[in-house]
Amino acid sequence: MWISGPYSLFRRTLVYGRALGGMIPQLAWRRWFRLRANCVLPAGPGSLYLQTGAPVFPAEEPSRYDSKVEERFARDFCRATADWDLVREPRPVEAAGALVFPDFLLRHRHEPARRWLLEIVGFWTADYLARKLAHYRAARLRNLVLCIDADRQCSEADLPRDARVVRYRRRVRPEDVLAVVKEG
Repeated sequence: MWISGPYSLFRRTLVYGRALGGMIPQLAWRRWFRLRANCVLPAGPGSLYLQTGAPVFPAEEPSRYDSKVEERFARDFCRATADWDLVREPRPVEAAGALVFPDFLLRHRHEPARRWLLEIVGFWTADYLARKLAHYRAARLRNLVLCIDADRQCSEADLPRDARVVRYRRRVRPEDVLAVVKEG
């Protein structure tokens, strides 16, 4: 994976370099990593190479979930059913030249071919939501559950045609999600 940013195209900044350098302690939490960085230092150009096993002091352990809503859903879902496995951050889905990263994969334990992708859409900006939904529409997924915060204004016309929708307030109820996937 390459990490770059908008300022790297135009000019080198110390602030930008420090921000990227701040990511190094996160590498300690990865099972495998390799980092190569070309650096501009006061003494001249240099290179930094790190890989798995390098003595990197770890940052605080990263959260497994993007939000409290996701975390609570995962906990509640696992308690609510023994028939479905919940996989966090499954493989990305290709959508018109872009990648979409669903929050979860629901996989039936006795019928592994029964799979549903689940996206929890909480807070968003209008532009963010439009782009995310456009990607999901382009993917034409028939096994997608969108959990949408009912307090956010999102019309049915904005949603992918084949998506199943669960509206929620403050928490996604596993019973609502299970009802949708059992129908499909």
